[in-house]
Amino acid sequence: MDPRRLRAFVTVAREGGFTQAAAKLHLSQSAVSQQVAALEQELGATLFLRSGRRVALTPAGVALLERAEALLAEMAAARRAVAAAEGRVAGDLRLAASLTIAGYVLPRPLAAFKREHPDVRIALRVLNTDDVVRALLAGDADLGLVEGPVESGRVRLEPLFDDELAVIAPATHRFAAAEEVEPDALLGEPLVVRETGSGTRRVAEHALAAAGVDPALLRAEAEVSGIDAQKALVEAGLGVAIVSVLTVRRELALGSLVARPLRGIELRRPLAAATVRDVPVPAAARVLIAATASSRGAHGKSPVAGAFP
Repeated sequence: MDPRRLRAFVTVAREGGFTQAAAKLHLSQSAVSQQVAALEQELGATLFLRSGRRVALTPAGVALLERAEALLAEMAAARRAVAAAEGRVAGDLRLAASLTIAGYVLPRPLAAFKREHPDVRIALRVLNTDDVVRALLAGDADLGLVEGPVESGRVRLEPLFDDELAVIAPATHRFAAAEEVEPDALLGEPLVVRETGSGTRRVAEHALAAAGVDPALLRAEAEVSGIDAQKALVEAGLGVAIVSVLTVRRELALGSLVARPLRGIELRRPLAAATVRDVPVPAAARVLIAATASSRGAHGKSPVAGAFP
């Protein structure tokens, strides 16, 4: 059986539909449908009952699902074993990374990793920190890259380096004239915040609460699920935000935004590689962890510590 057909079948079954499976596999919906149809023809059985956009496994589909997952896992293990015997790093590597890491930390080390290890097939999902952890625990990712603390005891964290957060505002905002922002000053400002589950939002709220500023009293003017939208809204004057300085280097250089630390608050959080305890870590994941850690600073030092133009 063609592994591409098996992978399409398993993904449709696990995601609950062809549209969702296509998004996860980065394929068109018609391509996924063709793979499943070819598998059904090969087996001489209908695997899904289709009703509009909803699908359900037939008895034949139920019988195949667990075996298909086992076959795919064995194929991946076989590729890794052969590569290891030849001194190569190869096989599939499923990554789940937070927005900050995926957009502003991972591109260069990942590109260098692929140049050095072309036999590794990378699948990257960009999620918030909570969803990265869910993907790991569900077995949908071999390696997670997260911001801030993780509450699950089943997840093992390996620090990469520290990230620094700051208040960002338009260059014409009153905060631009100050070297630091008083935490209480945020109570009178409209804020553009990230969605619940964001590691950046969690770290910022915990730090403010520790400094005596109740996050519930802050005025969230808008809640967005991506850093690019957050920056754009701040640039447009909708409000201020607390973000990773890694994500605004270009805007700081252009002068469209300013970044200021909060007085008396150390807004730092570790960026970390996350894996599931008692689950073997693929060799490719270990190599990528080392490459990512060495790409920024040393000894956990923030590459932008104290740098607020």
